[in-house]
Amino acid sequence: MNTKKYMSFFGELAEKGELPRDIYDIVMKEIAADGKMTKRVYNIYLTELEKRRLFDVDGAPFDTKKSARTDGTFVYKHPKNPFWHIAHAIWNTIFKLIGYFGGAVVFGVWRVKDRKKLKKLGAYITTANHVGYLDGVLTLRATGMKSRYIVVAPHNCKSTVGGRILKSAGVIPLPISIKGARPFNDMLEYVKERKATIHFYPEKSMWIGYKKPRPYKDGAFYYAEKLDIPVVPMLYCFKKPTGLRKLFHLPKAVIKIADPIYVDKTLKPFERKGDVARRAYAAATEMYEKFYGIPLEYESAEAERETIETSEQINHENNQQKDER
Repeated sequence: MNTKKYMSFFGELAEKGELPRDIYDIVMKEIAADGKMTKRVYNIYLTELEKRRLFDVDGAPFDTKKSARTDGTFVYKHPKNPFWHIAHAIWNTIFKLIGYFGGAVVFGVWRVKDRKKLKKLGAYITTANHVGYLDGVLTLRATGMKSRYIVVAPHNCKSTVGGRILKSAGVIPLPISIKGARPFNDMLEYVKERKATIHFYPEKSMWIGYKKPRPYKDGAFYYAEKLDIPVVPMLYCFKKPTGLRKLFHLPKAVIKIADPIYVDKTLKPFERKGDVARRAYAAATEMYEKFYGIPLEYESAEAERETIETSEQINHENNQQKDER
């Protein structure tokens, strides 16, 4: 973990008011104690965010330089350009193969038992927890060789050669303005027509290695209603690595897939996306609880304070008893 980048990242969050000052102070103190940014400090950071229910706060540094300009000027597709279709076919296939083998090698996912739930579905939206820079290969692994597109933040699709390759491979950057929403919507309609999958990260921010599903934003589910396609919630779970995976510090993931969720059209239009979001989050919660065998519970700052107060009270009573003796 790059200590300089993380310290700058925490400082920027605190400066913008997105990170409470006391959490910033805690993290800086722990970095000083370890002499560098460590996984232990990172876990403390995520735990502090969890206690305050600050699930939107970013979990890792990212570079916004040369981000895709999705303000209405970004061109998502070139339907009349045969070279675009050729490049798209080539890079899409390459990334499918990367996902197939990358999911197996990097995350240890050789089989996806729940994939049978995806059979006979046309276009659909998938959702999953955002747990790392490379979890996109898990998305590819989950959907197999079916055509898929992944919706990402603009900084993940830069105006560089690499960004253009990702764009050709099926990465769709989110719009940053109302004017940019129209071509974005047109692109999703194009994906639907191709009967492909559209992957969203409904938690918004990436928390590396965090196992619990976090409350979902409504964005992905707005498009489920708009496009009239189902949502398939997924959850990337993790076992304790053994053997060579333990030796090389590689994770052991398991992809869980829930049954498709359809928009309830008996509800009023403005109620539908929230309803799908709640049901998708409930499905993710159920998968978490069944896999890990524990209820989904978030750390509580109040509970911690009560524990400290109880401990202090016990110590005080013990000291009083000693004084009486």
